[in-house]
Amino acid sequence: MMLPLLIALLMACKGHAQDHQESVLCGHRPLFPNSSWLPFREILEVQNGEFPWQVSIQMLGKHLCGGSIIHQWWVLTAAHCFPKTLLDVVAVNITVVMGTKTISDVNLERKHVQKIIAHKDYKPPHFDNDLCLLLLATAVQFNNVKIPICLAQKESSWDRCWMAEWASAHDHGSAKSLNMKLKKLRLVQMNWKACAKRVTGLSRTMLCAWKEVGTNGRCQGDSGAPMVCGNWRTRRLFQVGVFSWGVTSGFMGRPGIFMSVPQFVPWILEETEKEGRAVTLSRASRVPLTCAPCYSLLLSLGSQILFAAMFAGNKSDC
Repeated sequence: MMLPLLIALLMACKGHAQDHQESVLCGHRPLFPNSSWLPFREILEVQNGEFPWQVSIQMLGKHLCGGSIIHQWWVLTAAHCFPKTLLDVVAVNITVVMGTKTISDVNLERKHVQKIIAHKDYKPPHFDNDLCLLLLATAVQFNNVKIPICLAQKESSWDRCWMAEWASAHDHGSAKSLNMKLKKLRLVQMNWKACAKRVTGLSRTMLCAWKEVGTNGRCQGDSGAPMVCGNWRTRRLFQVGVFSWGVTSGFMGRPGIFMSVPQFVPWILEETEKEGRAVTLSRASRVPLTCAPCYSLLLSLGSQILFAAMFAGNKSDC
């Protein structure tokens, strides 16, 4: 009687460990202290767990574009990363590196891509609808260094925004080398009308952002890299943009141009549902990343069950 109950508890805990992957709190950074939201506490160097949704999309082991984890099966990036002439054959050569801030990290995880879905209305050389979804071959197992980013569902004013990108750790050498690491830049969103006066060909699906005055850092513009913005009250971050184009983003009066994520949420939901791996929008409740409470309960109950079994056995021998 005791053994079946113990097995049932083990199975329940296993099921909990699998189910929680679907409901991990997006935009949350377990390893990154909340005090870092304060300007005078912010460190220029990217810290462990600061951008746990950031990925490096690679072709034949070399960095191709940035991207973000939006679901355990999906990565969001820019469509121009994948020329249409290669779209049908390129997936087998594409991998996604995650769970690290440096490409040389031995603890990084590499996922293969099953399918590339570019927005149907993306028609180069124009950058309208420059958005792409990557369906992973295997699901991401979330932990402290692999967390999905929340998707912004409407245009809003944010407390603070950043863009992180993969760049060479040194000023010399190839940007595709193994010494690449994440760098970050504090951004401020620019009024669309003001941006349209500076940038030709700006569509309503695009948004502009540039370096926040008085902050350090420099980014060149990593195609597909997420622009994320924070909510001071919840300490959660939301992806508001996907970097599309721009020259030395945020410098010399040239803003970076991003695809506006809120305008493409319906498309993301539709395409992911078609594949049977539907993205769900952010949940309000926090779910722990481990099954620790379950295992604690199991250990406690298991001890009681074993003790009771031993007691019963001794009593029968008397």
